[in-house]
Amino acid sequence: MHYFKQLILVLIISILSIAVLVHRVYATGVPSITAGQAGTPRTDFVDVSSWNGRLTTADFDNMKSHGVRGVIVKLTEGTYYINPNAQAQIASAQAAGLRIAVYHYSKYRTPVSAINEVDYFTTFVKKYGLTNNTVLVDDLEDSATRQGDVTQNALAFRDRLAANGYQRYMLYTSPSYIAATKLNPNTFGLRNIWMASYPYQPTANNLWHTQYGAWQWNSKTSFPGVPGLFDVSIDYGSPFLQQGLSTATTATEPVDHIFYSAGKPAAGYLNDGTGWYWFEAGRRYTGFRHYMGTYYWFTNGVRQNNQWQTAWGYRYYVDAQGRAVQGIQQIGENNYYFGDNGTHFLRTNQSIKVGNQTFYADAQGILIPWQGYIQSRMGWQWFEDGKLYTGFRYYMGAYYWFTNGFRQNNQWQTAWGYRYYVGADGRAVQGHQMINNHHYYFGNNDTFYLR
Repeated sequence: MHYFKQLILVLIISILSIAVLVHRVYATGVPSITAGQAGTPRTDFVDVSSWNGRLTTADFDNMKSHGVRGVIVKLTEGTYYINPNAQAQIASAQAAGLRIAVYHYSKYRTPVSAINEVDYFTTFVKKYGLTNNTVLVDDLEDSATRQGDVTQNALAFRDRLAANGYQRYMLYTSPSYIAATKLNPNTFGLRNIWMASYPYQPTANNLWHTQYGAWQWNSKTSFPGVPGLFDVSIDYGSPFLQQGLSTATTATEPVDHIFYSAGKPAAGYLNDGTGWYWFEAGRRYTGFRHYMGTYYWFTNGVRQNNQWQTAWGYRYYVDAQGRAVQGIQQIGENNYYFGDNGTHFLRTNQSIKVGNQTFYADAQGILIPWQGYIQSRMGWQWFEDGKLYTGFRYYMGAYYWFTNGFRQNNQWQTAWGYRYYVGADGRAVQGHQMINNHHYYFGNNDTFYLR
């Protein structure tokens, strides 16, 4: 922010020219703008530092009358500097009813130094009584930071903020910084990017960088009656001015978050800069959603794993990868069946045939293998461990022979090295028997085999 101002002064002193890049005109000299000037972009928020002095509540009231809704105050730099006017600027802006965020001018070159700077930054955030809902900004522009893996360094900064209890985050940078360092803004969620780029003729009919959360479009804007010049920005849906938790120190009640992507309420599975979430109409979604060929369950946008869920009057289970399961699944000590036709819901109170096994799913969906003589859709059949049985089984005081579960009648059968005969009622016979005009003897001691 102040680095850009110094750079601009050098450019003005050296030469005034216009550079054309990607069919846009960029300024080597930033134009002076008066707040409320016709045809210019909105001044949704300003950012201030010690350069702007001890601004009063009346100054911020004046800005508010020109459309300003928030103020981002420079708090710290590196691990050695605190803005001496920060506390007064914050108090005056809050008294004017403006939203407050604070930024840290970064000097880090490694993940370790990024972590150290965050700890320094958040020490003063706490000292000045700002809540954990305050948006904290990483001002990434200094030439000292253009070393190593800049994206990883910035991620270390963001992650340390989260570890210190601050989830609402923005990254301030510029197209030239991105080009020079290969910083990947997508990694942080585009709605969290605050892009600085100053056109020579800013106009509301030609807004730049609408894919990001906010655009700082001028650094020489004056507000009538307020001393000094100010950086001004238009907000496209950043965490700062969108509906969210208040940043006032007295705030205790949350209101609905609306998250934006490319200037629109977010939809789908997106990284908002703090993690991956499922969004519907800008809000973190709870329920099932189809993604990459399967169904996942989200709770407040977060994918759930290894859990039972209820929807549309049915029960479902999502596995360790978050996917709704199908088929027979062992969950805990029990087996359950969720169908194999893409419906995924738990079957209950019904018989289920899977391959060569038949089960009964009870009221809780627990699968009980069919066992014994059971009437199925095919008629009465004998099951063992859910499978249709072939062989002798004892039932209601007699032995019967079953082939693929069906009782056999008037047939010779062989088992255990002996021959047997089952009569017209399916029972294994005893004693003297006439079979096809021949006499046979099967004993009278309940052994049933042919002598």
